[in-house]
Amino acid sequence: MQPTTEQLQTIIKVIDRIAPKYTFGYYDVDDIKQESYIICLEALSKYDNYRPFENFISKHLSNRLKTLIRDKYSRSNIDSPKHEKLNQNKKNLMDLKSSDGTYTVCDDDIIDRMSTDEAIEILMQELPPSMRNNFYRLANGVSIQSSKKQALFDKVKEILGENW
Repeated sequence: MQPTTEQLQTIIKVIDRIAPKYTFGYYDVDDIKQESYIICLEALSKYDNYRPFENFISKHLSNRLKTLIRDKYSRSNIDSPKHEKLNQNKKNLMDLKSSDGTYTVCDDDIIDRMSTDEAIEILMQELPPSMRNNFYRLANGVSIQSSKKQALFDKVKEILGENW
């Protein structure tokens, strides 16, 4: 959905007002503004024309920036076992690892391996139709339930076998 000129002006106004409140770590105001612009453009498809646009975009942006901080922020300047464990758990969560650092759902390489043209061609021929949607979603960076992801990874390993 292409934003109108009025919507773009509102988005920029909201970003200028909200972005400075959400700087953290290595993210300065310009970084947050860039992330915010992308977030706002992605949100346009969810906008309901019966609601005030500025209110919608402000709330959506604030919530997404809070999520960005939660997912990306770690305290590296604190030498405390408690904070180190929290930082490690947060990193493990992002990397699909358990708290002890072992992989629980998949190897880091699975998504990279799945993106090769040869593997995709084999998978499209062999994957059951019920799993193809999840494959496309995962390949495009959309999250899926961990049980469905595990089932997909198991099927991919089964199909690719030696080539995996």
